[in-house]
Amino acid sequence: MTHRVSAGAALFFALLVATLVVAVLVVRARTPDLVLEVTEPPADVRAVFRPAGGRPPDELTITFFVREPDDRAFVGIVDRHEDLVRTLDPDVALAAREPVTYIWDGRDDEGELVASGRYRLLVGLPSEDREMVWPRRFTVVRGGPG
Repeated sequence: MTHRVSAGAALFFALLVATLVVAVLVVRARTPDLVLEVTEPPADVRAVFRPAGGRPPDELTITFFVREPDDRAFVGIVDRHEDLVRTLDPDVALAAREPVTYIWDGRDDEGELVASGRYRLLVGLPSEDREMVWPRRFTVVRGGPG
């Protein structure tokens, strides 16, 4: 018994496969490779701290690594509008896959405590022409113990 495939069915199948291939290529082109990986605070722990709040934790330890090296990287903290509030390091050499650690005391660049709210890590890699804001948020709670 011989099965015949019509030219229309073959064309439909070929167009379907081509459409799927193009869709995958477009998604890959629009999705940058993950270059920044934060290891501290752990992903399964809510990062809340109380700077000058009278009880721990009163600072936040942030450890991360990058997958691409950069000799002139920038590390900072941004607010919910992605405005820079604190420069942790204006010019640092980051090696690929080498963890670095910063401690943020909840203060801005002028030395004032930031407002209660959510903040995120910013890492700029000029040689990669890339600026990354880590999607996880660090929550700052102002005020005394409570």
